Amino acid sequence: MKDTIVTEIRAARAEVAEEFDFDLHKFFVWAKAHTNAERKAKRLLPTTLRRVRKNSKAA
Repeated sequence: MKDTIVTEIRAARAEVAEEFDFDLHKFFVWAKAHTNAERKAKRLLPTTLRRVRKNSKAA
């Protein structure tokens, strides 16, 4: 029996890892810069261009 939530999380984790070429340091540098940009903008910012494009097509 496969848990659908676990499957979704594993797929999302694999997608993020692929975006950053499986480089954990590169991911944390991006995450810190992104968090600082959100704090400066005082609002949530899109996390990746790929997700922005998916959302803009749905709108």
